[in-house]
Amino acid sequence: MPTSLDQLLWDELCAALAAQGLPVPVEAGPAPSPAAAVVSPSWALVSAWADSGLMWLTGSPQAPPTLPDGPVIGRAEAAARLFTALSARLGRTVRPDVAVLLGGRAALLGLTRGGTSSAGGSCRLLPAADGWLAVNLARPHDEDAVVALLGALGALDDPASSTVPAVRTGSDASEVGARTWSELGAAVATRPTREVVELARLLAMPVAALEVSRRPVPIRSLPRGLARTSGGSHPPSGPVDRAGGGPIGGRVVIDLSSMWAGPLCAHLLGRMGLRVIKVESVRRLDGARRGNADFYDWMHAGHESVVLDFATPDGRATLRRLLAHADVVLESSRPRALAHLGIDPDVLLAARPGQVWASITAHGRTGAASDSAPDPVAFGDDAAVAGGLVAWQWHTHTPSPTPVFCADAIADPLTGLFAAVAVAAALHRGGGQLLDIAMRDVAAWTAAPLPRVPPAPTATADPAHIAPPVGAMAAAVRMTGSDQYGWTAHLDGHSHPVAPPTPPWPTGDTPPWPQAAEPGAHTRTVLDDLPPA
Repeated sequence: MPTSLDQLLWDELCAALAAQGLPVPVEAGPAPSPAAAVVSPSWALVSAWADSGLMWLTGSPQAPPTLPDGPVIGRAEAAARLFTALSARLGRTVRPDVAVLLGGRAALLGLTRGGTSSAGGSCRLLPAADGWLAVNLARPHDEDAVVALLGALGALDDPASSTVPAVRTGSDASEVGARTWSELGAAVATRPTREVVELARLLAMPVAALEVSRRPVPIRSLPRGLARTSGGSHPPSGPVDRAGGGPIGGRVVIDLSSMWAGPLCAHLLGRMGLRVIKVESVRRLDGARRGNADFYDWMHAGHESVVLDFATPDGRATLRRLLAHADVVLESSRPRALAHLGIDPDVLLAARPGQVWASITAHGRTGAASDSAPDPVAFGDDAAVAGGLVAWQWHTHTPSPTPVFCADAIADPLTGLFAAVAVAAALHRGGGQLLDIAMRDVAAWTAAPLPRVPPAPTATADPAHIAPPVGAMAAAVRMTGSDQYGWTAHLDGHSHPVAPPTPPWPTGDTPPWPQAAEPGAHTRTVLDDLPPA
């Protein structure tokens, strides 16, 4: 019987983790399905994307929805199944719903597809001289940085008197955005992507070039050569015990991350039964607190909140004490930021054998080109583009497709899911590892298309090295319908309706969805529970 696509993607993920020293319970793979063997991989890819709600979020606003070339949903489903298998061995069994994890925020915010504008509106795909750039103006000061970037590109006659700040003082927000994007688009149109990315990086702007040929590993495990908590290579047995086993009760996760990817990882670990303590700086709380309250509650409900002043010696010392007693540390800081706080993961891992440290960043711990260069900044939409995770929109008047954003900041939730799998796999193995998880690399891993098998008997090339042409899946699928009445995808005699994104809980739930703790609500109780310094 032919191997199903589910089995292929499961084996692919297990092999990738095993290569990083994270063997997993491979016997818990997908159950054989007689139907899966007769459905073509192409239709499995299309129907999964249409059913997930992400197709509804992908494509140009006035065009039918579209899809990426790779089996993104299939790879996410493989990660979700693996997390279920690992959680069953470590604590409570958790069955992540991939459609909810990847599309839940868009459903809460009422987002729709924007084509070369991200669903959230802050990121744009701009054509450059030799490719495409994703430019993300997600923060208030990013738009101000555009002026400096335009000046560096020689696009302003007099940077000091640029028209961009003058336009920004107007009352029409849409006009402000249009003027800024127009000037930026004209400036980068004749420049190579590498030049723009390097200049933007110096200005700490989230800018990335579209790269569709990379296939890095989704997770890097950097073993520290430490003793395992189990005394060897065998994983610890039995469920997670929240009532004891750690210095401050239960297996403890210290969550220093912010926004989406890291908090989603913490959310899944919390559902598994670990005690999650979110730690923030009183001077810089998680920026997601200023966004949609329902989304923040979804990520953080049930977690304890500790607020410290990282700018003071006492605050930094208390932070280090918390980290010293953690079983899992989640952080999304660039390495230089940790160094400024006097935090060295190697030192902490050496002092607490069996600890798992998960570094969840945009480009990885080695993302900087040199020690003197600033660490790159990125968010979910531009990190996805950096990894080649885009969809393709065909137009009748152009010979090649246009890249469009996939779903809603998709690199964020994908990375949160893969990070949770990596942490669970490390705990299953016995811990003592530093996990390097980059949003760009997770995006690249999930975006890679399935190899195209050449027709026999003339083909001699290795199928693993033959990639379909860019936009092949979008070109093969026929779409019918409308935004008003719904869309349907058709391929190889099959049809599937395009579902809207799924919210994390049914509308009108009673009682209301649990709320996240207020900042610092548990600071005193958690610190009182710490052993003396």
